[in-house]
Amino acid sequence: MNFTDFLNGQANTATLLFGSTLCYWRRYPWDAYWQDTYKLKDNFTLNYGVRYEYPSAIRQTRNQATNFIPGVGPVLLGSNQLLTIDTTKKGPASLVLTQAPLTLSSSGVNSDKNNFAPVLGFAYTPRFARSVFGKDDTVIRGGFRMGYDDIFNNIPANMGLNAPFNLTTTQSAKATNNGKKFPWATGFNQNVPLVKNIGLPNQVGLVGFSAEDQNINSAYIYQYSLGIQRRLGSAFSLEVDYQGSNGHALGLFVDQNQPKLNALNQQVFPYPLFGSVGTGKDIGNSNYNGVVFTSKYQGRHGIYFEGSYTLGKSLDYGSAFFGSSGERAGVADANNLIAEHGPSSFDIRNRAVFYYVIDLPVGPGRRLLGWNNGVNRQVFGSWQISGITTIQSGTPFTVFNSSQDFSGFNQFNDRPDVVGTGPLTQDNRNPDAAFDFTHFGCFFDTVKSKLDCSKGVPPIGRVGNSGRNQYYGPGLVNYNFAVSKNFPLGTEKVHLQFRADFFNLFNHTNFANPVSSQSSGNFGKITATVGSGTATAVGTTAGVVGGGPRVIQGALRVEF
Repeated sequence: MNFTDFLNGQANTATLLFGSTLCYWRRYPWDAYWQDTYKLKDNFTLNYGVRYEYPSAIRQTRNQATNFIPGVGPVLLGSNQLLTIDTTKKGPASLVLTQAPLTLSSSGVNSDKNNFAPVLGFAYTPRFARSVFGKDDTVIRGGFRMGYDDIFNNIPANMGLNAPFNLTTTQSAKATNNGKKFPWATGFNQNVPLVKNIGLPNQVGLVGFSAEDQNINSAYIYQYSLGIQRRLGSAFSLEVDYQGSNGHALGLFVDQNQPKLNALNQQVFPYPLFGSVGTGKDIGNSNYNGVVFTSKYQGRHGIYFEGSYTLGKSLDYGSAFFGSSGERAGVADANNLIAEHGPSSFDIRNRAVFYYVIDLPVGPGRRLLGWNNGVNRQVFGSWQISGITTIQSGTPFTVFNSSQDFSGFNQFNDRPDVVGTGPLTQDNRNPDAAFDFTHFGCFFDTVKSKLDCSKGVPPIGRVGNSGRNQYYGPGLVNYNFAVSKNFPLGTEKVHLQFRADFFNLFNHTNFANPVSSQSSGNFGKITATVGSGTATAVGTTAGVVGGGPRVIQGALRVEF
């Protein structure tokens, strides 16, 4: 809509939500645990316990919500009322309640009541083969635990946005008004058909639902580790640890109303009176394996150093209910879940971190300028520097196309076919061409002055063979540095501390992941840096690591 249309009260599209989004939910979770420590010997300690968690399904106190039950349809919470649509009517008047073959509780789901979580750990100091393990210089540690996670409250809470308590209608010049712009009054009128293609094989409703699997369980994880730490001398130690985990019943969104294709490649919807039915289900799994090498040095002259290197790999079917940075929400094909299996969105294969704290050898009692007088204490005493250096490989991204429904699955979450041979050619140091988009059948159409990716479009009825999270973006290098000094204030117990922090000390540019949507004109380009305002849309913010533009921060505080 241009400004002239605005002045004339004309619109191209209008979306109106009518109803009440104010919902009242309640739950009563509780848990109990028991744990103990037992020393088999003075060099062998066991820790063990068990925990029980009752998450309590979140309940609607006023029964103003609707869940979509497979094979039945939308049923109002706390009732046996089934919602259907009368195609002979329009708008809210077409919403009809009939009797359902079941009665839903006020939560709409069955509570998960078997969440028992054991834990076991040990620490052992070997006292044999002293030439290898030393004299009480080695510790072997291991453990196993099981843990549960609450279901994200937005999943059940979104049921309160469903019809008949809320109704969203959309009108557009192209779809509902014969290609003509319409006055605002038309946009505010919800008396429009809620089902299209009535009587045809591809009949489908326009009212969508947010649902939760009636038998959804709490996500749970098995975590296990085994490591050995060896002290070398009085100040240095080395440690090697294996860490692993398996996650189960992880949340994924699946569309219950994903269509199938008939012999004429027409969409046939399981529930032709309704639109998409995004359903939170507990069908995801994850797996992580990694090894961590750690060295520590604690010197006698105010020097501390710790360095670690992690080599790991994390795989899953989806890293978050609502999608992660650079990853689409929901699965591309609910009938082919294995196609979603790939690296986690947070998968970082290589990561090195170095910490250090150094008391500078200057001032009273130190090697340099060690005179103990008032001026020397105030000017040169109690200086300390510290820092954290992080070097890591990049995070993965998925190439997708949301401009059209190429597969026919109505998800607008399709991935292309790989047309090129061999691995994808990448140059993450070149923001203008981070990867070769011809690998996915794309080329720049000079006549139309836009990117054409038609050669990589898979045939209708399947998602492309370019996998989820198969390509990795730029790595990250970040140096955080700090300098501080303590000024005594009369007594040894009270002092004033000055501290200056330099985040990303060298102002090193850390690029975010490249744009991976083929429907974007910047496909294959890097348009943001880590820590920038747009980085979350195209890559990663790098979390607590930082990596954004250099920031200098000064602070004064009194410690006592």
